[in-house]
Amino acid sequence: MSHEIKMPRLDDEVDEGVLVTWFVTPGQQVHTGQRIAELQVEKVSSELEATVDGRLVELRVEPGEVVQFGEVIAVMDDGPVEAVELGTAPAPGEDVRSEQPPPAVKASPAARRVAHELGVDLAGIDGSGPNGRIVERDVRDAATAPAEPPHETGRPLSPLRRTMAQKLHHWVSETAQFTLSAEADVTNLAEALRALRAGGRGPSYLAAVVRATALTLRGHPGLTSQLVDGTRLVVPDQIGIGVAVAVDDGLLVPVLRAADTQSVDSLHDEIQDLAARARKGALGVDEQRGAVFSITNLGGHRVDAFTPLLSPGESAILGIGRARLRPAVVDDQLGVRMLMVLSLTVDHRIIDGDPAAAFLDDLLGLLEHPDQVSAGSFTTSWLGS
Repeated sequence: MSHEIKMPRLDDEVDEGVLVTWFVTPGQQVHTGQRIAELQVEKVSSELEATVDGRLVELRVEPGEVVQFGEVIAVMDDGPVEAVELGTAPAPGEDVRSEQPPPAVKASPAARRVAHELGVDLAGIDGSGPNGRIVERDVRDAATAPAEPPHETGRPLSPLRRTMAQKLHHWVSETAQFTLSAEADVTNLAEALRALRAGGRGPSYLAAVVRATALTLRGHPGLTSQLVDGTRLVVPDQIGIGVAVAVDDGLLVPVLRAADTQSVDSLHDEIQDLAARARKGALGVDEQRGAVFSITNLGGHRVDAFTPLLSPGESAILGIGRARLRPAVVDDQLGVRMLMVLSLTVDHRIIDGDPAAAFLDDLLGLLEHPDQVSAGSFTTSWLGS
């Protein structure tokens, strides 16, 4: 009895994946629970295990191929396996050449002479003479015919890139996105981070912005609202922040859960861990779900401001530009300050310009004053634990 092995659905939002490698070969005895293949969906890898005992008869998918959910990738049989005949080798001394010589090209003597002079291959010409004979005119026409356009080569989009393209195209068409930009004076923040590093701690600008953003979102729940069924707004009870990580041929957005309850040091360590595992393809699917707000950082490049696109299902995303020294006026005096541009994109169906600007105002206030944050009746440093 034959058993078909099909591509399992590894993600509810993705219809295809990549078969990375086979761990078995045709003819091999396979046992229930034995790993037989490695699969990958959106840089998340998983192993496929056999669900029955038997012998592997056929592999229908080559490593590296993109496979649709439900597609048969291999066949097993619980009975004896017949040898697969891949081809018959010629017997010793057997002449494997065709017994019939290839048909001769029919062409006039003049056509042959002109073809030799012009370097034209007669085999590629359709003759217009009697019985398809090639005449001189056919050769000259072939010699002056425009060259065929060069064959275009390329590579198909990876499953990750295709999924990103589909999701973003759909989400951009469904939303009404607009972007606000504001400049933050992070001179004091830069000094505070340097002091922390000198003391043996290592938080980055990104971790600091994540911490400040999470604290600011406490007072602006509208920016974490999610539109459900196009009719009602839901405010999640936990502030999970997605941080975009560049990987080969795409982006992954692992989630920092309850980010407003974590210290800057804790956020820094978690960001480092998630980013490293994202680039290795070792993230779990659940680690990329549950964000209510996202942050994308281009501060490592010479980019000041940009327009980030909303992550599907979210109402707001923050883009971080580079922090650099620039002329600035402080207390009516011209000086040099460390400035950073933040770009906030929101869904206008849910958030208007005024509340979006108010959120940016409060966020800039935290970033510009890392030594304090009001929390009820007390004030403390938000860079602490």
